[in-house]
Order: sequence, then C-alpha cells, then structure tokens
Amino acid sequence: MRTLYWILAGTLAALAGLFALNNRGELTVDLWPLGPQTQMPVFVALVGALYIGFLFGALVAWLAGGASRKRAREMARKAATLDIELQELQARQAGAPEKAAPPIPLPPGSPF
Repeated sequence: MRTLYWILAGTLAALAGLFALNNRGELTVDLWPLGPQTQMPVFVALVGALYIGFLFGALVAWLAGGASRKRAREMARKAATLDIELQELQARQAGAPEKAAPPIPLPPGSPF
C-alpha cells in the first residue's frame, strides 16, 4: 500500500512539474480591493488558487467537526470521572470486611 502511495505521489509530482514548465507565460492578476495589478506566471496563479481552496476546505471541515470534538471531550471527561469512581468503589470494597450470611432462622419447636 505504501509503495502504491509513493508511485501515485511521484506521478502527481512529476505531472505538476511538467505543468509548471509548460505554463510559464505571464498572467495579469487584479485583486481589486486589495491592491494594484500584479503579473505572475500562470502556474503560480493556478497553484495559489488551489492552495487557497485547500485552506478554505480545511477550515470548513474543521468548523463542521466542532460538535463532534466537543462531544468527544465531554465523553472523555465522563469516562475519567467514572474510572475514578470505580477505583474508589473497588478500594472501598477491598478494605471492607466480608459480611457473613445471616443465620437461617430455625422453625419453632426445633430441638436445636
């Protein structure tokens, strides 16, 4: 499985390198509210857009997982509390003398 990963990763890296070499033409990018126009190679603009999209997707996924992370923290706290309670009960049970079974009452008029 790891070998397959490296084969695929190497292939994608080689394709990205070829893409960058073949798309070195200049592109004018105008980020209107942020500043003046800038010129950059086509591959820089495309890779930058992919990077920004990746970061945006990671942020959305992180925000969406907030409820699950909160529930996991609560369950971990509850498990820790229950573990402490179990240890206290086991310690109390180990230190308590064993109770003998109550004697069985004899019927009235028994010779014993």
